[in-house]
Amino acid sequence: MKALEQADLKDVSVSEDLDKNAITLGGTVHSNEAKARAAEVAKKAANTRIIANEINVQTVGSESQSSPVASNLDDGIEKNYKAVLISGGLENQQVSFKAKNGVLMLTGSVHSGNERQHAEKFAATIPHVQQVLNQIEIRR
Repeated sequence: MKALEQADLKDVSVSEDLDKNAITLGGTVHSNEAKARAAEVAKKAANTRIIANEINVQTVGSESQSSPVASNLDDGIEKNYKAVLISGGLENQQVSFKAKNGVLMLTGSVHSGNERQHAEKFAATIPHVQQVLNQIEIRR
């Protein structure tokens, strides 16, 4: 996206999934403010598309430490979400999930819109989840 380059965010990568109407931001920036600015720029350019902000924040001087920390947080998010699905009675549904840099992506299928909403609500309660992307389909 040219808009990201113009906002001095040239290290941010952009991938687009037309089937899911989503744009994923990746790469690394040096502050939470830059990550938020990238999301803001992408939202303005994306129209109705969903923005998944998977940008990693590495503060200057802590590059060697931040990658393992982000990975451990994502592992914790996934473990906590699995536990919440079980306690919420959705463990028998075909819900898949993957955490990356605080973004929890939900995929798979459930039987009803209510179950889809519950899966998303549960995800939002997990510590360190910054964004939930709910791409769960409803199978009839």
